[in-house]
Amino acid sequence: MSSLRAPAAIAVLSLALTGCAGGSADLEGRTFTATEVRGHDLVEGSAITLAFEDGQVSANAGCNTIFGEAQWDGGTLEAEQLASTLMACDDALMAQDEWLTALLTSSPTLSVDGTTLTIGDATGLTLTEEE
Repeated sequence: MSSLRAPAAIAVLSLALTGCAGGSADLEGRTFTATEVRGHDLVEGSAITLAFEDGQVSANAGCNTIFGEAQWDGGTLEAEQLASTLMACDDALMAQDEWLTALLTSSPTLSVDGTTLTIGDATGLTLTEEE
């Protein structure tokens, strides 16, 4: 009988840890807008938005839409390869797209506190959920 308890306990512990993965598993279906940008000067009149849905992240920094598969459990954002639309914008917005893509593909730390999402540290974003 004790041989059945160990696998059951491991399964329950595994489910509990997965459900608590850094508080980030609850991003599914949510969209956020940046309220603070660290390590980059935001282009005047632009905004940065991030959306999480169906195992994908999509982002917009004022020009192109950046998108691709991502995982956000465990306190980091894992989005190794992202694609982008190919709109031609002014140089400042194109540079902002490049900065955001580099940030999102760098496996930045990620934490959620209610409606606030923080990505990265000294270089990164603080975002608030859109209503």
